[in-house]
Amino acid sequence: MKLYFTILFLIFLSCEKNPKQDNNTVSTPKKENISTVSPKENDIEIEKKFFNSIYNCESKNFVSVLEEIPNRDTNAYKLTIASKNGKDRIIKVLDTRPTMSKIDYCNDLYTVVGFACGGPCFTRVFVFTDRNRPNEQFAYPQEVKNNPNFIAHIKDEEFEKLIIHNFSNSKELIVDISDAILLNYGQMDSLLIRKDNLVLYYESIKNKSIVKKVNLKKIL
Repeated sequence: MKLYFTILFLIFLSCEKNPKQDNNTVSTPKKENISTVSPKENDIEIEKKFFNSIYNCESKNFVSVLEEIPNRDTNAYKLTIASKNGKDRIIKVLDTRPTMSKIDYCNDLYTVVGFACGGPCFTRVFVFTDRNRPNEQFAYPQEVKNNPNFIAHIKDEEFEKLIIHNFSNSKELIVDISDAILLNYGQMDSLLIRKDNLVLYYESIKNKSIVKKVNLKKIL
């Protein structure tokens, strides 16, 4: 009898060690490989676009390309302005600051090449699409957004006097901006032409927004 119970006990143990497999057992899902999405632009592409933007400029009818001439202390850049119709190509060698010059902006009248000249100082050279017109250079110049025939600039670092220059006839008009913030170095927030007036937008020394209208009839 004792032997009988011993055999039953051994059979029980063998059943516990080898349980039946359940047909409904859920298998552990495999981990999926999740691929990381690469950014649309890598650092090299971003850098390339940046350099394209400072050495190339396109207006309605012209394409400008600025190329540095290595190992030159003067005449360090070559600017090519080509018409899109292929009829004209202007090449100018510029005496601008080596490794520090770039195209600031362009339009159908001129291409502007700028460079820093120390501290807050900056200079821009205006190269015209009229091949017979000499370059013009200004310190602290500012673009009039809606009329390329006009710019504003500072002379002899007199930041209380903003000079309005008309490229059509080379006439100039001085505007008093002594109420502007001095540390802006004569730079306006915006300059726009409205009929025969130039409208200046800037911050005053009292932190007030100023809108000043200047009649341009004297230089038209």
